[in-house]
Amino acid sequence: MAVNNATAASVLTSEQMASASRAVTSELGKDAFLKLLIAELSNQDPLNPMSDREFIAQMAQFSSLEQMTNLNNTLLSMANMDKFSAVNYVGTTVFFESYADDGSVEYVMGQVLAVWYDSKEGPILEVDGYGEFPLYKIDGVSVINHNYGDSAINKP
Repeated sequence: MAVNNATAASVLTSEQMASASRAVTSELGKDAFLKLLIAELSNQDPLNPMSDREFIAQMAQFSSLEQMTNLNNTLLSMANMDKFSAVNYVGTTVFFESYADDGSVEYVMGQVLAVWYDSKEGPILEVDGYGEFPLYKIDGVSVINHNYGDSAINKP
């Protein structure tokens, strides 16, 4: 079978491709699920309607989807609160474990100079003299400014 070469006139431009294609999403939201259910109910055969069990199962799926969406929104808002509440650590003294040059673990303290958010680690605290530490590695906080000439302290 012979194959003809494509000509410039037969090749679609990117604008034509974009207008001819539709956006395909990998997820169905609760609105799309509800529209599908309504379409199914309105187009069902009146002589052979959907059974009660099928309808109840679909409604349970819809309810579950809605609850998962609400839970996801709640978790996102909690993560944002954690992100913005970390600014309260600026100026405080934090206690944490640090590795000494010889590899031993010391329990140390330092004053928080700055806070920012890393998408992988969460809130990051810059501790005077020790560098950057993720918030989850901080073991304690004090609002008292300690005079920590020798920053190694005993773990409580």
